[in-house]
Amino acid sequence: MQIRMLVLGTVICLMPCGAMASVAARIPIKASITGVMVYQDRAQVTRTATIRLKPGSQTLVFEQLPELLQDDSVRLEASGTARVTIGSIEVKRSFLPRTAEKRTAEIEAEIRQLEHKLAGLDARKSGLTAQKGFIDSIKVAWGERISQLLAVGKPTTAELNEALGFVGTTTVKVEQQQREIDQEKQVTREQIEALQRAKQEAGGAYRKLHKSVEVAVEAAQEGSLNLALSGVVGQATWEPGYDVRLAPDGRMAALTYRAQVRQQTGEDWDNVVLTLSTARPAAGGSPPVLHPWQIGFRRPMPPVLLRQSAGRVAAKAAMAEKADSALTGAPAEPSESAASYQTAQAVTEGTVLSFNVPGTVSISSDNTRHRTVIAQEKLPVSPGYVAVPKLVPDAFLNAELINSFGWPLLPGTVKIFNGGTFVGSAAMQQVAAGEKFTLPFGSDSQVTVKREKLLQRTEAGLFGRNRVTYRITTTVTNFRSDPKNVRVIDQLPLATDSEIRVSLENAALQPTERKNDGSLIWNLQLAAGEKKELRYDIVVEYPKDREVTGL
Repeated sequence: MQIRMLVLGTVICLMPCGAMASVAARIPIKASITGVMVYQDRAQVTRTATIRLKPGSQTLVFEQLPELLQDDSVRLEASGTARVTIGSIEVKRSFLPRTAEKRTAEIEAEIRQLEHKLAGLDARKSGLTAQKGFIDSIKVAWGERISQLLAVGKPTTAELNEALGFVGTTTVKVEQQQREIDQEKQVTREQIEALQRAKQEAGGAYRKLHKSVEVAVEAAQEGSLNLALSGVVGQATWEPGYDVRLAPDGRMAALTYRAQVRQQTGEDWDNVVLTLSTARPAAGGSPPVLHPWQIGFRRPMPPVLLRQSAGRVAAKAAMAEKADSALTGAPAEPSESAASYQTAQAVTEGTVLSFNVPGTVSISSDNTRHRTVIAQEKLPVSPGYVAVPKLVPDAFLNAELINSFGWPLLPGTVKIFNGGTFVGSAAMQQVAAGEKFTLPFGSDSQVTVKREKLLQRTEAGLFGRNRVTYRITTTVTNFRSDPKNVRVIDQLPLATDSEIRVSLENAALQPTERKNDGSLIWNLQLAAGEKKELRYDIVVEYPKDREVTGL
């Protein structure tokens, strides 16, 4: 016999309640966690046990369940030869005493963790101090060089503004980060001091909240009973991650689909069967509902509220930047082993995709990232180069791939390798099965791009217009032994006034594409060893009595 029961927060009686009026024997159940299904914001934990029941009324008690267990998510499955009828299921709360020695050990562990964090903050601040010293040295060097160059008409105003902007922006950013680190260090020190006081005051019993599930049953005959109790807990998550390696010939890429699982549910998952689900219970199963769209005249916000709002926005921005800096650390070193990985089995149920991880895994409740491989696939690649020589004198290899896994690639971070060389990380957007997507594979020193700019200014006559001409020469060379496609991107300035005219003149090769944002794009086909030059003028004309910024 198999029974399913959903707890709705009340006692449910499936048989005459009078039949269980007598005092029932309480039987503690030693259940082990055997299966976990992890969603992106929670997990469903299943624990199982097999017991022997005698005829009569009994209460089965699952003890020491985590505090995070959601009462209305508890389900029970039972099967066996004991011919059992379930009378009621209750979720209860209880406090378990813990010795002062154990509490002290826990506090000491927390202090060690915070001290480790404090050391990391000191290291970050030392790095910023060195960075600021480097910027200061640049300011001194630039000051001497600018004094020399100004005498011969260099640098230009734009170049000088760019240099000053770089130094100023970088200095402000470094100093702001140093202040934030000092604030975080102060908070961390206060946390350590509070824990040290708690350690001194620790004594007697320390009580921790746990939950228990009590199941009232009536056994008609003696026999065995297999129990499976499942429930949803918070503070568990999984997120996808990817490794992609481009083959030496640039025609194939090996994509490894990984999952990173973390949990702080209050109990370790030891040797469990792990399933990863793409379902999002928090989002619900219904489409969103549009609410009335109201508009009206803007009313000034009172000054006091305005200051408070600005403070909240600044605080949120600071917290977000700290969170980003904590998440975007140095990439983990890739495994160079040639051994293959066990991969998960993908199962589709309706609109939900699940990955059954092979074997069993153990994940501790300390928020440590547990990585597992979901799948590996070799994907065909259509390579091409992109160059923006105005900003960087390099050609970057971009590759277009097709998702041939048979299921979507979810948003996550992809670590990119060109052969055995790690070239950086990129953001993977959601990619449907069969959809094309593009990944960057770093710069290539064998495809070179050089851009030369000659500035000419012509002053207006009595009734004429000022004219500024940028003579651009961009040279692209393919030193590879096979043909390459290179996409060269430049730009025209965008005029914010109708009296300013901007034009592209004397272009021996017209751009393949012009965009509304001023972008100019040339798609070049270069044979092995071939070199091509792009020559063109960017001309800006404006009234003689006006001054134009941005040139």
